[in-house]
Amino acid sequence: MRVALRDRFLTLVAVSGLFFAVTTAVEAEADGPDYFRVTGVAENDVLNIRGAPEAGAAKLGEIPWNGDGIRNLGCQGGLSFAEWEAATEAERKAAAQTRWCRVSYDGVEGWAAGWFLAEGSYPAGEAAGSGSPTSWRFGTVDGDPAVGETEISFGADGSISGTTGCNRFNGRGAMDDGALVIDGPLATTRMACPGEAMTMQEDRILAALQGRLSIAFDPFSQSLQLVNEDAGVTLRLDR
Repeated sequence: MRVALRDRFLTLVAVSGLFFAVTTAVEAEADGPDYFRVTGVAENDVLNIRGAPEAGAAKLGEIPWNGDGIRNLGCQGGLSFAEWEAATEAERKAAAQTRWCRVSYDGVEGWAAGWFLAEGSYPAGEAAGSGSPTSWRFGTVDGDPAVGETEISFGADGSISGTTGCNRFNGRGAMDDGALVIDGPLATTRMACPGEAMTMQEDRILAALQGRLSIAFDPFSQSLQLVNEDAGVTLRLDR
């Protein structure tokens, strides 16, 4: 097994040819790649997709024994990378039996047992590091769960676009010494937001997405954190 966290680079977002090159473990037990394949399931059997990360949860769908191109939406359980490095092989195998991953396959989204998943292939027509925009959703805004249907996409040409859950926005950005720099306020549509919570969320998102933002990637939750110290706003982006 190839396990060194330092030895593999997964380019998650590319803007201006440089955007967001992030080092992450994609083959250690404590982490996971962008896409999985099924492993350890008997031929002609299936891996169940469940409504919650537990064996007794409702079955939502199934993945064939040779399924591949299974989208990784984040895993929980098992060991952290530091714990994994210090663990014995027996401890690693035992911990793997507690790991569940949220996945998307053939239009069904739910939880699958992580011990039956291994690094897989990108679906046909989609390549790692391609020039197509890389999309995320806002997970939290200053620690508060985002409300509504949110999205932010980064294009290889430097374009940034998305929606706050209320209005759509677009602009341009570039990398500078490991930080994301967005030139000026983003252009937005002008619809009134339904409710105070949505209005406040939009104000904070738009305040954060201008100027200089520091970037941190959490390889275990597969989330990206953007911090605008001048605006005093922190955004967590989820895949």
